[in-house]
Amino acid sequence: MRSRAWSVDINDEPYISLQSGSTQFRIQFNIDVSPGSSVSYADIRIYNLKKESGIANGARIILRAGYTDSIDAIFNGTVTNILREREPGAPEIITRLICRSGSAAVDRGSAQTCLGPGARVEEVIRDLARQWPIPVDMDDTQFTNDQPMTRGCTIDGDIPKAMDNLAVDYGFVWLQHMGRMYVTKPEMKRNSTAIKINQLTGMIGIPEIGLGPSGLGISVAAQLNPSIMVSGVIDLTSEFATYNTGNLYLQEVQPEAKPVGEYNVFALRYSGDSHSDTWKMDIDGIRWGTKPNLTSVSTPANGKLIWGSRVDEAFRAKVIAIARGLSVDPNWLMAVMAFETKERFEPGVLNGAGSGAIGLIQFVPSTARYLGTTTQRLARMSAVEQLDWVEKYYKPFSGRMRNLGDAYMAVFWKAGIGKPDSYVLFTSADTPYDKNKNLDIGNKGYITRGDCLVFVNAAFKKGGNFVK
Repeated sequence: MRSRAWSVDINDEPYISLQSGSTQFRIQFNIDVSPGSSVSYADIRIYNLKKESGIANGARIILRAGYTDSIDAIFNGTVTNILREREPGAPEIITRLICRSGSAAVDRGSAQTCLGPGARVEEVIRDLARQWPIPVDMDDTQFTNDQPMTRGCTIDGDIPKAMDNLAVDYGFVWLQHMGRMYVTKPEMKRNSTAIKINQLTGMIGIPEIGLGPSGLGISVAAQLNPSIMVSGVIDLTSEFATYNTGNLYLQEVQPEAKPVGEYNVFALRYSGDSHSDTWKMDIDGIRWGTKPNLTSVSTPANGKLIWGSRVDEAFRAKVIAIARGLSVDPNWLMAVMAFETKERFEPGVLNGAGSGAIGLIQFVPSTARYLGTTTQRLARMSAVEQLDWVEKYYKPFSGRMRNLGDAYMAVFWKAGIGKPDSYVLFTSADTPYDKNKNLDIGNKGYITRGDCLVFVNAAFKKGGNFVK
């Protein structure tokens, strides 16, 4: 029988040596590795440590975990907070370590990059990684079809911010994890050996199919395997599946939506308790080489739109044209704008929370400036004129929005695009949580993508009463 094993290093020195089976120490961990979040996070609880643990904020930490025949590092980062806790009715004291990947030396790197006309995005990424400095894991062949930068590229400042901007423009995701920077396009073929996931290799439960009726995405649980990386590929085989495909009540699940075949890994969540039975990992994957089915989204049935009676004919025609160019269902855009404008579709609608956001998709001042305008100018436009700026905002996400949820995430929280509804956007420890606490259904202490979609899905359904 395979035994679970783990160890902890602090500041590059062994802190808790390799443990297997039953020991005096108990560890619990939850680790979230999600490209689009820039860094990975870990919540590690260790029981039975002395009060003076010798661990300080800013300490470097490496957690290794797995089974005795397969153990390796699953987290490498920095301790940001140390908490002493006690469970109700239990005598044990818990040392809780809240951690993030990276270190103070590379946390918010700054770069000065100036590459001339004809520079390629791969060159820019590698130059930023060199200046950070951090090793980069990237397959240049994924960028072959990207056009050279006609005006070159100049960057002066924060590297993570520069990477975020490049990611939007060139359709990749990136993450700082395990002391490296991973850059990948989730939907493109990877040069990795696929690792088999099935009932014989430690699959747990039943996979969940998502990301649209064609089953482009998969979420599957398995016994922890450190060799499965966020830049890797899994080969999945399962006879059964559950479904979370967006607007399931409106769209027919296609025959290809089966939990079989190769998927690019784009997010991992590790969890474990040395006093339970299994080290577990939740894997989110997406089929490489897939494209959205454009035939069903180019023109709505009978040329009519939800919420269509709330806007004029010119508005409806323009939304349909924009949606065709973006390869999305125009009803998704109507639902998003209905929710963001409190069903008014007015260009000057202000955000009630005081953020300064305005208009059809609630442009914040910084976004307006990035697009080349201001919120004041946007407010003075007609609704039809402002649609040009809605199109300009959405353009970088063309081809990535596969359901209503993705269309809304593009506006609300870009990292949520393409993620399953269980994906955690932010927790109570994150600044955005307080501003959006009303979205936390059940007061869990964290907000998922699914929490955020409750209201926009309701707007979609209600819009059916105003079709024109």
